[in-house]
Amino acid sequence: MEPTIVQLDSHRIACHLSGRGTPLVCIHAPCIGSVNFDYQEPLADVCQLVVPDLPGHGDSSPLAGPTTMRELASVIHGLCQSLGLERPLLLGYSQGASLVLEYCLRFPENVRGAILVSAFSEVTDFSLHSRFLLAQSLSCLHAAPLIARSIAASHLDDPLARSRWIEHGSQTDAASLRHLYAAGHRYNCTDQLSQLKLPMLLVYGADDANMLPYARLLEKKLPQAELVMVPSVKHQVVTRAAATFNQLCRQWLN
Repeated sequence: MEPTIVQLDSHRIACHLSGRGTPLVCIHAPCIGSVNFDYQEPLADVCQLVVPDLPGHGDSSPLAGPTTMRELASVIHGLCQSLGLERPLLLGYSQGASLVLEYCLRFPENVRGAILVSAFSEVTDFSLHSRFLLAQSLSCLHAAPLIARSIAASHLDDPLARSRWIEHGSQTDAASLRHLYAAGHRYNCTDQLSQLKLPMLLVYGADDANMLPYARLLEKKLPQAELVMVPSVKHQVVTRAAATFNQLCRQWLN
């Protein structure tokens, strides 16, 4: 299905829409794009899925220069307003969850609640620092296809699904990707988490050892957080445990 193109003041955002009901706006991780949530398409029978491509991904226009999570949250807010979405729910994966947190902090009156998957409110451990630095270095070398292949391999076994992810991720604008990784790497909203009086579902892979401290931190700091650990999976909950994750979403949405 061809995406809906929304023209904002300085951005063209491609957005995939399906289903009806309460909107669920899904925010992907860098160098994946909207295909990040292919396995969540079954949720379209209980809500309206709104899956944009962030700037530089898919058919969305590239970033003009360095950005911040605050600026990106404004882009998503503009998209929601243009689509007429009133108090949507938000779903964010990995760095996309950081963007969801920033959106909720900036526009709390415009959000009904959020699902955060493999989320972090800041980068504090060596492993995640290293992953960001490597990704930023590779994006400087215009290596989006290499990053996309690595991401697809870690998330998927099905060859057709891998090919779709690689094709979509390989089109990512190199400069935009570098700016997005930089914005995510330096982002820190931990001290503001107590302000978020919204219901939050936190979902992590039980085998994602490096992310577990972030899970406990968010559970402690967010006033209305529910933490669920999905067994036998690492970071890639949305694909490697899609059936379990989708069922968690259904229960929470209801």
